[in-house]
Amino acid sequence: MPETAPPPPPPGWQNTDPSTLPEFLRNLPPCPDVSQYPQFPDDKQPSFGGYGTGEARQVTRILENAGISCCICGVGALIYYGAARVRSDWEICVPSELKDSAEALLKSENYIDQYISLPPWPFTGLRSLSHTYTRFKSTGVSFYFVLVPSKDIHLPCEPQNFQRSHNDLPFPKLNLLIQSFLETNDHVSLADAIDGSNVSEKWGVENLDLEGEVDLEWAEWKNRIIRQEAGGGPCIGLNPIKHVEKRWLWEFMVRNKGGRRGWTQPTELFATRFRLHGDSDPWLEKRDSC
Repeated sequence: MPETAPPPPPPGWQNTDPSTLPEFLRNLPPCPDVSQYPQFPDDKQPSFGGYGTGEARQVTRILENAGISCCICGVGALIYYGAARVRSDWEICVPSELKDSAEALLKSENYIDQYISLPPWPFTGLRSLSHTYTRFKSTGVSFYFVLVPSKDIHLPCEPQNFQRSHNDLPFPKLNLLIQSFLETNDHVSLADAIDGSNVSEKWGVENLDLEGEVDLEWAEWKNRIIRQEAGGGPCIGLNPIKHVEKRWLWEFMVRNKGGRRGWTQPTELFATRFRLHGDSDPWLEKRDSC
C-alpha cells in the first residue's frame, strides 16, 4: 500500500476566518515575514561568553568620545539591577536630539567596517517603538543593538545620571530608572526593577518623586507616534491613558514583592523572586552580563 503524506497541520488563528475569532484577535496585524531578513550564519560568538558586554562597551565609548552621552537601558538595565531577564538586542539610550547624529556616526566611513546597519526588527513590542529603530550589528560577530531616544523611555540621558558597572558600562542610576517606570506606568518593568534591586518602600519615599500622577502627556505623545508608525493600521500595546497616583503605584508594587514569588521561591529562602535573603546587591558584583 503506497505511503500517504500526513495531513497538513491545522491553520493558525492568523489564517482563520476573522468572524470566528474573539474580538481582541480580529484586527491584529499579520505576523511579520522575516524569511527575507538578513542572516549571518557564520558570525562569531560575542565576548564575555556570548553576552556581548565587550562589544557594548565599545559602542558606548565611541559615542562618548564623540560627545554623545549614552547608557544601557531596557532589559540590559534590568539585568544590571538583578532582574532575571533574557536580552536579545542591547538597547543603548541616547538623548533624543542626538539620536540621528549617533546613528550617522556609526554609519560613517570611520566605522563602516565595524558595524552593519539593518532594517528595524519587524515585530512590534507592547507600548514600544523598537520596531521603528535602525538595528545595528557588529561585523562578523553576533552582537545586535539599537539606539533608543531618551524621550521614548522617559529617561534623562545625562552623564551625571549614570553609574558604571565593573566592566565600565554606563547604566542609569537606580532611582532614575525606577522613576521612569513610575512616570510611564510600566508595571512589568517596575516590578522587575523592584524585585531585582529589593528596594524597600522607605527607599522609594526617600529617593523617588511620588507626588502627583503618572505622565499622561507623555503617554498620549507616544501613542500618537505608535499610531503614526502603524499608518492607519491596527495598533496593539498602546500606553494606558489612566489617572494613577505615583505614590499609590509605588506602594502597591513594592508591598506586593512577596506575592510575585512563585512556588519554587519559598519565603524562608527568597526575599523576592530574584533575590535571596541576605545576598549582596547584584550591581556591586562583577558579572559577565553587564
